[in-house]
Amino acid sequence: MQRTTFSFAPPVNDAAAWHLQLDDLAAKITEAFPGASASAGGDLGPGSADALSFEVPLGDGVCLEGLATTPYPEIGSVMVMQASVAEAARFAAWLRDSFVPSPALVNFTSELALNNGDDAYWAVPPYGSVDEIAKTLQQHIDATDR
Repeated sequence: MQRTTFSFAPPVNDAAAWHLQLDDLAAKITEAFPGASASAGGDLGPGSADALSFEVPLGDGVCLEGLATTPYPEIGSVMVMQASVAEAARFAAWLRDSFVPSPALVNFTSELALNNGDDAYWAVPPYGSVDEIAKTLQQHIDATDR
């Protein structure tokens, strides 16, 4: 099973569409996923950005690790690290259906794509099942893993 880091973000042309607040994200993650944890971090990398590390239990002993960053107020992204397509799809469905203000506002890319020089963002399907999201994530992987 292939694993990569997936990054979920608002559309590039509307970067503040989510009005991302890390404390709100932490509260909603811990409320939605029993046993989840979230902790605020400091600045990351060469630029200033607030960060939130989180861990989400998905069942069967599987935990998804993530990181959310906001380099600017209400603007940021949420990553799930070293996730399978199925694991990332479960988190993306929650993000789309329970966190962002509109289901059409979730785009994504992957570490695999970026490492292969592809910086295009794909859209998470605004409607449909976790399986449909997983198919889209897999199509992205297939298109960029060359």
